[in-house]
Amino acid sequence: MTRQVWQIERFSADVTDDVMSFTYSTGRQTQFDSYSPGSLVLTIRNESGQANSYDLNDKIILNAIGGLDWYQWFYVQEVFFNDMPGTGAGSTATVICTDLLGRCGRIQVFEQVIGSQQTMQQIDTEFESLLPLSTRFEVFNNGDSTAAADASYTGTVLNRLNLNMVTEQGYLALSDVSIYLYARSDLQLLAPGVITFARSASGSFQLGYSNIERIALGSNYLNTCSVTPPVAAQQNVSDPTGVSTYGIYGAEFSTVDNSATQAQSFAQWQVYSRADPDELSFQISISDTANNLVEFFNAVFSGQHVVTVLYKNPGDATTYTSSQIMQGWSMSVTPAATNIQVFTSPLTYTNFFTLNSDTFGVLNTSRLGW
Repeated sequence: MTRQVWQIERFSADVTDDVMSFTYSTGRQTQFDSYSPGSLVLTIRNESGQANSYDLNDKIILNAIGGLDWYQWFYVQEVFFNDMPGTGAGSTATVICTDLLGRCGRIQVFEQVIGSQQTMQQIDTEFESLLPLSTRFEVFNNGDSTAAADASYTGTVLNRLNLNMVTEQGYLALSDVSIYLYARSDLQLLAPGVITFARSASGSFQLGYSNIERIALGSNYLNTCSVTPPVAAQQNVSDPTGVSTYGIYGAEFSTVDNSATQAQSFAQWQVYSRADPDELSFQISISDTANNLVEFFNAVFSGQHVVTVLYKNPGDATTYTSSQIMQGWSMSVTPAATNIQVFTSPLTYTNFFTLNSDTFGVLNTSRLGW
């Protein structure tokens, strides 16, 4: 199998020959997590002071080479010098870089007036001008929820972005020079997923996994939910049947919902969309030793973050199919291999329920008494 080739640039200079290995992370592991800064951590040769030229906020560009469009900008945050004694032969340096979310976490505003807008549009309107030069927010839909105004917001761009993302329950991704913000309804348009993860690679966009972990039960399950918006009292919703069966499994959310009605709808949606403890999330490992990763990176670059997972339970010959969202992914790159780990959550958690769906199936009307 063709190994993935990488190029790393500092500004416009190719520094790939100095890079011994690197790790990468983006997104989050579960649908309950906040969006945290992603990272690019480079281990480079430093026997002749190659790392001395790296300064705070230097632009580092990671490029996937070989029929790929995918690339991403990062910014230098720290350098650790691993000096060897004597002549210094064998010395290395660890260059820690952050992505645009990391920059958003360090961009702070004071007493900024924020107008009420749809969730994604509000972030774009209020904060895009503060991003590093030539970077931006990409908003495909202004948002399906309305974010409340704030007459005097003091805090980081990332904090407000996370509040809006919780409120919207959409999706966030980073690539090239942008932070991509997807509304809830955008995710419906991506199903069924282009990428399929299966036991073996087969044809276009089916990638064979080297390991797969199925995650069920309490990590996904909810039967009570409290939502605190800034403009109304706390909204509480409970599923009595679930509480009676499993005991109380609750969660609290701080949102920027613009009304009590919207906040209550949010709480109801959380409780009833997460009512099945057997709903699965996955952690999936793939590598370029078994796959051509062109399909993976091109799909991610084009915004195809909904995926299909094919799996079998031990001792069961049946192949099961699950529609999932890639919440985040990480990779470790050495001269020997590019190894990727993908974290997913069920698409049903961020989708509207319909009676007849090619993705989620057809409701069993025989049980409704119609």
